[in-house]
Amino acid sequence: MGIFRNFARRFWSGTYPQSAADALFLAPQPSSGEIVNENNAMRLVPIYRAITLISNDLARMPVSVYRRTSSGEESRPNAIADLVDRDPNRYMSGFEFRRTLTSQVLRWGNAFAQIVRSQRGEILELVPLQPESVTMFVEPDGSIYYKQTELGRMEPEEILHLKAPGYDGMWGESPIRMAAESLGLMKAQERTGGATYKNAATPKLAFIHPKVLSPDAQEHISQAFHDRHSGADNAGKPLILQEGMTVEKVQMSLEQVEWLQARTYSVQDVSRLFGVPAPYLADLSRSTLDNVQTMVRSYIDTCLTHWISVWCETIRRSLLAPGDYMKFDTSDLLRGSFKDQVESLRVAVESGVLTRNEARARLNYNELPGLSDPILPLNMSDLEAQIEAEDQVIEDEDTNDET
Repeated sequence: MGIFRNFARRFWSGTYPQSAADALFLAPQPSSGEIVNENNAMRLVPIYRAITLISNDLARMPVSVYRRTSSGEESRPNAIADLVDRDPNRYMSGFEFRRTLTSQVLRWGNAFAQIVRSQRGEILELVPLQPESVTMFVEPDGSIYYKQTELGRMEPEEILHLKAPGYDGMWGESPIRMAAESLGLMKAQERTGGATYKNAATPKLAFIHPKVLSPDAQEHISQAFHDRHSGADNAGKPLILQEGMTVEKVQMSLEQVEWLQARTYSVQDVSRLFGVPAPYLADLSRSTLDNVQTMVRSYIDTCLTHWISVWCETIRRSLLAPGDYMKFDTSDLLRGSFKDQVESLRVAVESGVLTRNEARARLNYNELPGLSDPILPLNMSDLEAQIEAEDQVIEDEDTNDET
């Protein structure tokens, strides 16, 4: 224990998150000049799509509590499973609860829920807390406590704390802030496109007059052009030049700055940030019909399973009895077409892995009488059992001959 305390004193003692002043000093400002943070990131469509996709997919998976036994593992009726899966509190369903906390940890890097207990210590509710309202303190001796703006001091036993990857494992870092430079560039691209189309896609122009114009004349020409040609409603109006004036374009068009290609690259950056395949964000530039199933598998393996593990391990440590653990059922996400399902179930039934009624249950069909026993082809059945069955047939035939 002394070693742990020395380690905590050296590396972990302090307050999480940092103060706003420290964060502003330590975090460099994006070179694009655009600030993207946890509160406004969802206004960028690719980020909104990635976060809602992950949080919705994780929220729709059924959850169960298991315990490992000598014969494998068994599902156990559990009040914690009912809380997390169905009714975590009086305000929301299990789906809404898991979606909310997953969305928060994807944006802020941390998500919190208050663990409401009875006087006997039974867990009654799990109530989400705003991530910005929670601060964590690590004492020099390694002890931890939280402070919430309305509830005050809270012990670790009163908090369910989901964490994104961080620097020291005690506090998660916001993916949004970690990628502030890339996301700021995406926001700047949107503003550039919006400003261009606000001016009817007209680039910046230079009006050249053969004579020297007074400041008032320059201002008059500039204002007249702005009043007549700025805005989408003025698109297509003719440009009339007088007194030998000429006009030159001094700003590159969106095509010349490869705006669309840059926007596509920013979508791919969001794909890299959250681990969501780019076609899931509507970037179909490199997708084919042949790689859809591989893409689904990759999405589950490289994205969802990470957050599933965060949920399962946090719940195991904070809510479950020793020896119990939670699992999320990903079978719905891996389910192929009806043809693929039937083919795989046929192989399972014929090899004796599933009974026919168990296969029907996988397709959400009701059981039928006489289909609950496993079947096995003769060329795969046990040799000794075949010999016994053949001997029994011979005995039955001999008995019938004697009678």
